Amino acid sequence: MAMGPKASEPRPTGRRRPARGVTLIELMVALALGLVVVLAAGTAFLAARKLFDANADLQQAQDTMRYARYVVQNVVRQAGYADYAPDRAVDGVGAVAGNAALPGAAADPSSLHVFGATRTVVPGTGDSVGVHGADPVAANDSLLVRFFGRNAFDSDEPDGTMVDCLGQAVSGPGGGAPEAARAWSFFYVARAADGEPELYCKRRVLHAGAADSFHAQPIARGVEKFKVVFGYDADGDSIPERWLDAQALDEQARAAGVPASTEWRKVVGLRIGMVVRSARPHADLRRAGTAVATLAPLGAAFGHRVAFDPPDDGRFRLTTSFTLMLRNVARDPS
Repeated sequence: MAMGPKASEPRPTGRRRPARGVTLIELMVALALGLVVVLAAGTAFLAARKLFDANADLQQAQDTMRYARYVVQNVVRQAGYADYAPDRAVDGVGAVAGNAALPGAAADPSSLHVFGATRTVVPGTGDSVGVHGADPVAANDSLLVRFFGRNAFDSDEPDGTMVDCLGQAVSGPGGGAPEAARAWSFFYVARAADGEPELYCKRRVLHAGAADSFHAQPIARGVEKFKVVFGYDADGDSIPERWLDAQALDEQARAAGVPASTEWRKVVGLRIGMVVRSARPHADLRRAGTAVATLAPLGAAFGHRVAFDPPDDGRFRLTTSFTLMLRNVARDPS
């Protein structure tokens, strides 16, 4: 027996309820909320990108500083090296190329282990370290380091223990004048073609049967300041009483009426400082209307003598300074 619908159930009418869309106000509210979300995401992305770029530039400046410091320290520690116990003989005679074979008190400082110039510009070719005061604006110094190389046992090939400022292994002396085999490594700052400062290495290149030449290459981009002072030991106890720049050493020699090499032979150590800047400026680092902090490339103890007021260009700047005592002091034979 069929049963009819219960009284509590609605009876079908046969008509569908019409679909309902969104109103214009609802659509505008949804668009506004979507734009707020997109704007917040874009702002977060730009802030993260800015932080990433700043961190990358700071990391690059730190890497440059560490590398430049490592190269300079490594080369300066080799200053004056000579192999007094060679592992081979040249024409039956032990090839001893050392300080004893070099002129001792020559007026020409070509026999010195370290030499330099103050506030100077260094040419990319030739053996010049520059002239004092040639660039009073940038006021960077130059440094020349000389040392002998060392060959592998019973060989004319270098053993790699002595390297120049480009990391090239330096051969030991062979026959002939020992001075002709000595390595020369120059450090100085110059501007690249795009105006960015770079630490340069100029090295002496030996040519068989021809005159030697000097070639320069950049080794650290972003090195803005390179300053050097020398530890002056007047009484010969191997302890520096004063720290003088290259110009002061030369002026002291002139005042005393002695060759420049006489005063340079009293140098027993070096204090070297550098300022490295980031490759790109950052607007958040600019100090509009506020003085930029003065930097001391050689450290706080030398801040009153060597100071650097950087421009307000929004770049990171890092300073490093270190002291190296010479292992092989170029004493006057007298």
